[in-house]
Amino acid sequence: MATLIEAIRVYGPRLRLNNPVPLEMLAEWIAMRTAINENVILLVLHELKAAILFFNGMGTPVKLPGLGRIAPSISYDGKLRINMKMDNSLRRAINRSDGFNGRIDNRANIGLDKAELKVRWDEAHPENLLEL
Repeated sequence: MATLIEAIRVYGPRLRLNNPVPLEMLAEWIAMRTAINENVILLVLHELKAAILFFNGMGTPVKLPGLGRIAPSISYDGKLRINMKMDNSLRRAINRSDGFNGRIDNRANIGLDKAELKVRWDEAHPENLLEL
């Protein structure tokens, strides 16, 4: 018997992500929009990482308006982590109807409920029916 997770893996919508933008290209894009020198922007981006590590290392969260809050945390076994909680405005912006222009595989399957997934799976895999 197949599981719901297997059906979601096959039929669920998936984003097709491009390669990450190189830091230099990001700096060039920001420079184009702000008229700030690319090298200055690169320096600021590197210093932002250092600042986050410094302040989080002292137990101080860093809030970046419009981006989110970056704060240290600790697990029960003592491993330290840095967590980022996205700003709600950023989350809302990507979820607007025009907020994402990339590729989505299985776009037509957005919103299918479990019963509809079962029908699709069972038709394609009669030898391995989906158990809900």
